[in-house]
Amino acid sequence: MSVFKTLVSLALLVSTRLALVQAAVYVTNPVQSTVCNGGQSCQVEWVDDGQSPLLSDIGECTVGLYNGEMLLVQSLSSVNVADTHSFSFTVRVFHFIFIASLITEHNCTA
Repeated sequence: MSVFKTLVSLALLVSTRLALVQAAVYVTNPVQSTVCNGGQSCQVEWVDDGQSPLLSDIGECTVGLYNGEMLLVQSLSSVNVADTHSFSFTVRVFHFIFIASLITEHNCTA
């Protein structure tokens, strides 16, 4: 099994307990050119951009690893962006391609 490199695209999905909030959490790491190796730790860091709402107003957030087409690849831990400004996660090593027939009687599975 080889370790592969993956370009990391992160999106912070920001929500409160009561309602979804449109907010800008300014991610400083990783950036577009960052490469994280599958099976190894990747650091995420952010700062308050000074725009409303402030991080102190946002609070608990869910975080996910997304590909370039904004499809969720890996759910990450939730984090309170007001209390901390970084965390690490391990990029999954295993990925696979699944092909399913649109004709139900030929479902391509064993």
